[in-house]
Amino acid sequence: MPGRGPRWRLRLAGLTFAADERARATAGESPDADAIFATSMLSLSDLRATLPPRLRGRPHVLYMHENQIAYPASPKTRERDRDRDTHLAFTNLASIEAADRVVWNSAWNRRSFIEGIETLLKHAPEPVDPGWRERLERRSLVIPPPIESLDDRDRADAEDRGSDEGDPAAILHNTSLADYPDAVRIVWPHRWEHDKGCDELLEIANTARRREAEGGPRLHWLLLGQPFQRVPESMRTMLDDHADRIEHAGWLPRTEYVETLRRADWVLSTARHEFYGIAVAESLLAGCMPWLPDRLSYPELVPPEALGLDPWNTDIRTDQPGGHGLNRAELHRRIVERLEPAAANVAVRRLESVITDAIDA
Repeated sequence: MPGRGPRWRLRLAGLTFAADERARATAGESPDADAIFATSMLSLSDLRATLPPRLRGRPHVLYMHENQIAYPASPKTRERDRDRDTHLAFTNLASIEAADRVVWNSAWNRRSFIEGIETLLKHAPEPVDPGWRERLERRSLVIPPPIESLDDRDRADAEDRGSDEGDPAAILHNTSLADYPDAVRIVWPHRWEHDKGCDELLEIANTARRREAEGGPRLHWLLLGQPFQRVPESMRTMLDDHADRIEHAGWLPRTEYVETLRRADWVLSTARHEFYGIAVAESLLAGCMPWLPDRLSYPELVPPEALGLDPWNTDIRTDQPGGHGLNRAELHRRIVERLEPAAANVAVRRLESVITDAIDA
């Protein structure tokens, strides 16, 4: 892949792959293909325009797992990134125009892209072909990313083996907190970056501390997302101020990760950007209660009654139907049912069908 940054890769990957295929074609080594399947992290228009003619004529299927117009800029680079992000949004639009089929991982992803492009085009100095939206909608459908079973031993073994090859160590692991059986354990499964709302997580942890002092539940934190070299200041404060309530912070091997999800009580999202939310979906499938905002892709992951809950204001019961409070087992059943389209066997079969239909068209 060209370049180290995602922006460079998005702009240059299509040209790089096409150049490789042209070199193979010249050498008589280019393999045949029935279709081209690409993600939104390259410019499909560049790829298709510069591939050898034989491959250029094959159907191209684009999987939009994110879009560059709804991705929030960092507070520190917002001014610098504004023009660049706009440019990359138009790269997405050109990719969509070049595709025969466009698959989105969520309706929110598609909707946020359409709304964002419509806003941008209002500022265009010249009229733009208004047919782009009709073409997009005609070629588009939503298929969630395939989520493998939490019991998939092959994946767990492979990822656990990979943990010996340089994956980051945990930043904090406090085994003594396991001695609090009545604590309410909260999974926060996000990357440690600005778009995942680290500052809001800190505010919630501060609120939890105050409520505990007033007689509320004791909340323990499982911060399972991936940290990077630049840790947001709010996360540093979280680690300093709430170390005595953090059971784990940082990366975990797959087996331990799944075990941790299954012993947690709630999954919390503070994300300002989420085109699907695989880690949240996995937490829900493991049995965590949803502590999710009514925004982004989350209304697609859970039924309406599962939004807006939290450990302080939710009366939960685990017994049979009847009586007062929310039946946790019944809610979990509805959530699993809602996530069924993302089951690996279901989602992969639908993706295969889209590709087959494009080939047969």
